[in-house]
Amino acid sequence: MITTPLAILDQAELLQLALNASSNNDSGTAIIYLKEAVSRSDATGKAHFILGAEYAQIRMYDRALTELEAAIALDPTLSIARFQLGLLWLTSDAPDKALDILRPLDELTSANALSHFARGLICLINNEFTDALQSLQEGIQRNTENPALNQDMQKIVDELHKLPSENYREGEAGASENTSAHHIFLSAYTGKENMQ
Repeated sequence: MITTPLAILDQAELLQLALNASSNNDSGTAIIYLKEAVSRSDATGKAHFILGAEYAQIRMYDRALTELEAAIALDPTLSIARFQLGLLWLTSDAPDKALDILRPLDELTSANALSHFARGLICLINNEFTDALQSLQEGIQRNTENPALNQDMQKIVDELHKLPSENYREGEAGASENTSAHHIFLSAYTGKENMQ
């Protein structure tokens, strides 16, 4: 429970307290600190990003989208916020929006795992499953900083491995609904074959 008046806390304090609350699975407290942080004139892209992540965690996806967009508007170089926004658009079955958000990440250096993950998702959206698999696996190998992200990407890799071999023709223009990026992504996160 918050007993300190929020007005006496600066951005760094609000952000750290929010991160502490989040690491203790206290999304309610984290959101209180973060909403205070983003309401101020000195709000940072990072604060909007973390608030968006908290909203996604509690499945308030519309609010998560709004906060992640605000994070990128304030700090276009915040690559992880851009990547997470692309993932949310993909889950929302908005592949064109996901492509627009993810494309700039493809320009990061090849040492950056997010570049490979973004390229993998772009290939997935374009039904280029062989290239998607290769890029996602490369990203997993390069990502040593965020094990949770590797776990998420591995779920997509596992779903790609389940596809019949005929789906691996490059640029599979006739991919069925069951081999769409949206379906693969939802299957990876829900374990369900058919989502409506």
